[in-house]
Amino acid sequence: MGGRLTQLIFAVALALPVLARADTISAAPEKVEVVVYRDRPARGADLAREDPDSAHGLALVTETRTVDLPAGRTRLSFEGVADGIIPESAAVEGLPGSLAERNFDYDLLSPGSLIAHLTDQPVHIVRTDRKTGRETSEAATVRAGPDGVVLQTAAGVEALRCSGGPEKLVFDSLPKGLASRPTLSVVTDTPAAGRYQVRVSYLSVRIDWAADYVARISPDGKSLDLTGWITLANHSAASFADAPTAVVAGRLARVPADLPTAAPQHLKTGCWPMGTSHHGVPRPEIPAPPPPPPMALMAPMPAPPGMREEVVVTAQKRTVQTDLGDYKLYSLVEPTTVAAHQVKQVQFLHQAKVGFDPVYRYDVEIGDNGEAPPPDQTIPTRLVLRLKNKAADGLGEALPAGLVSFRQAEPGAPGHELFLGQAGMRDVPVNEPFELNLAQSPEVVVRQEIVSAKQLGWGTDHRRLRAEIAVSLFNHRADAVITEVRQPQAEGLTIVAESLSHDIRDGAPAWRIALAARSETTLTYTVEFDN
Repeated sequence: MGGRLTQLIFAVALALPVLARADTISAAPEKVEVVVYRDRPARGADLAREDPDSAHGLALVTETRTVDLPAGRTRLSFEGVADGIIPESAAVEGLPGSLAERNFDYDLLSPGSLIAHLTDQPVHIVRTDRKTGRETSEAATVRAGPDGVVLQTAAGVEALRCSGGPEKLVFDSLPKGLASRPTLSVVTDTPAAGRYQVRVSYLSVRIDWAADYVARISPDGKSLDLTGWITLANHSAASFADAPTAVVAGRLARVPADLPTAAPQHLKTGCWPMGTSHHGVPRPEIPAPPPPPPMALMAPMPAPPGMREEVVVTAQKRTVQTDLGDYKLYSLVEPTTVAAHQVKQVQFLHQAKVGFDPVYRYDVEIGDNGEAPPPDQTIPTRLVLRLKNKAADGLGEALPAGLVSFRQAEPGAPGHELFLGQAGMRDVPVNEPFELNLAQSPEVVVRQEIVSAKQLGWGTDHRRLRAEIAVSLFNHRADAVITEVRQPQAEGLTIVAESLSHDIRDGAPAWRIALAARSETTLTYTVEFDN
């Protein structure tokens, strides 16, 4: 008797759940912070025109939520996390007990997912008579979808919206397993019931930023005013209201781009081109609206412990720059709303009277066998602005990579500026020189000639070439200019003779030559290299 009773109790125990589990839902965070990392640095306002499906910018989202938990095992659901969440990156802090498991519900409610979940399930198809406007309802069964919806009715099998008249599907109820919003859930063992403050942090894609600069060149062409803007682009469907926001400059180490998990399924209901003449003709692209004008934003975001803080106060600056290891962190001084599908700009830099040296540069062309442009061909030089990121030269702040747009006042028209061109800029630390390529110059030009070229001999895996080069420079401007002729590096390159001494710039031989107004000169040199 005792043995049978023991067996019965054991069988009942197997039939019962190991632990009872309650469900707790956190509908939304009370506070959210966003730190955005760049995908590709030098893109600037192109972010406004990026295809959301290919946007892989990265953001660290930190949410603060207050939850009431019962004692025991609880499934705690955090609704409304970003739709581009990378679930495996999520961390939950502040729970009183241990975590048993973690889940991400990314099968979101959409027309496509609704059809996919109702395959072989009954629905109603409602048709509208075009002449009378009268609606009729008919029972049907979904046989395929969402990539083309196929229905079975009493009359047979048909494709949705191929009858020639308006029609729609009506569902009696929502299928289980579909979430109306992206939801991250955890199963936790809580030792005592109570109210707890929890921090949920995770990485999310489709949120990006870039730096944009406007350089206004002074009328005398000797200095410029440099203004920098942080362009924030949120291509996700998540909005972050009144969020302390920061961006990180520097090349972030990342594995191949993470793809968002919570991608809603699209519903396709196209049929054959009934009575149309435009089938197969692509629709014209509608250009994206320009970024909104700079706006005044709204308690400073505190620097993380142990970080050095540098605050440069200007009349219009809206960020605080701090060091984050080898990166630079730019924190907006006031919280802002990073709305879904929005591009906004925030000023982070304004430096007046930044000095620069204009240099007209030409890179010599010579092939492995001495090939070069025809000696009578006139080639424009490139106008390069050389700057030093030093306080003495008007700068002295770390500059994140981005796009620089140049403007200058029109002569004789005060207040009227003209656009001169754009240039990409790399990340520039303090005290380092850098260059900005402005434009080609038709007034400072060169002609290049290979005076002689001969092979010197053969090695085991190469041959050596000696070439005598002549570069004639012409300044057609009414003022003096500085030119630079640069010999690109090559294997085993040696300068064996030259009419003017060279120096080394960016690892390559370079000749700096001053040209008076309306003048010309010729540089000759002989080079040897392996080819």
